[in-house]
Amino acid sequence: MDICLFLKERGNEVRVVTSSSGGISGYRRVKGIRIWYCDWPLFFGHPMVRMTDILPHVRWCDIVHTSIYSTALKANLAAFLCGKKCVTTIHEVMNRKWFWFEKNPLKAAAFFIYERLIVFSCPFVHVVSGATASDYRAAGGRCKKPFMIYNYPDLPDRSLMEKEDISFRRYFSLKEGERGILFFGRPAKNKGLFVLLKALSELSEAETASSGVRFCFILAKDPEKEYGKALRIIRNLGVHDHITVKPSLPRLKLLKVLSGADCCVIPSITEGFGYAAAEACALKRDVISSDAGSLKEVVGGRCLFFKNRDAKDLAAKLRAYMKKDIKAFSEVKEKHFDKNRIDRHYMDMYRSLLHEERQ
Repeated sequence: MDICLFLKERGNEVRVVTSSSGGISGYRRVKGIRIWYCDWPLFFGHPMVRMTDILPHVRWCDIVHTSIYSTALKANLAAFLCGKKCVTTIHEVMNRKWFWFEKNPLKAAAFFIYERLIVFSCPFVHVVSGATASDYRAAGGRCKKPFMIYNYPDLPDRSLMEKEDISFRRYFSLKEGERGILFFGRPAKNKGLFVLLKALSELSEAETASSGVRFCFILAKDPEKEYGKALRIIRNLGVHDHITVKPSLPRLKLLKVLSGADCCVIPSITEGFGYAAAEACALKRDVISSDAGSLKEVVGGRCLFFKNRDAKDLAAKLRAYMKKDIKAFSEVKEKHFDKNRIDRHYMDMYRSLLHEERQ
């Protein structure tokens, strides 16, 4: 939505055609942006686009901007039929990583093939990190010169956060002198929650108690199956007395809580960009992060990296933090994802698409 507002502010007309899966249907006007919410059927949780819904808008526009996965093929086909340029945002390319998460090899193979079809079919591509660009090329991407434009953590003014009547220490009932390590987000398989839980199983109750560290979780309940599984694992951990699980929060409250965390753990197995890491680092929190995907591009400040999917290595890094081993942490150059600069890169991308072939 931010880029839509940026384009509108600079005199461009913008239309958004999207799914009604969020509970909104029909035509709406939001902050001056015209939006059509279409009742597209869902397949494996993804909306299946109807060409009749998008063709009138594709005929109207100069440039079509879509994204992976479910809208990409239809949007590119509609643009081709109407003689328009279409750029596809590739947030992440899973490639063979589909087989890491999907137990059914036939289903994993189907996802793998479908993703490869999209990657090969889109003539103009925007990727959100260098890691995504590398994964895109490895998956047989057709576009030889993809546009590389980072995402950015769209943080509100600090004064708005400070008005929220909540704090990290109060939300998790931390005792005097107790430190909190925070995980926040969805319990989706690629977010590495179960790697973190396996790492916690490596810790003893005695060493955790003596360290004065509490493991704090803000967990979304979707996907429901993984949420239930995570709670069952936590109940059986030897350190469960040092774990507090809290529900999701509205964004401003979440950021206020995040801003007070002693340390954040980002155990992601795959990351096309890594919003959680970018937000934690922008708020100058200490971070323990996996080295997956784009995270080494995003994480900055005082941090510890562990080997992706290696629970023992993560446990070692947690112990270093618990023992206050300052030398274990690295000071990595802070990354600045400036909204205005990134928005200008989008404008440059659109101009390039209108005035030159980029294959």
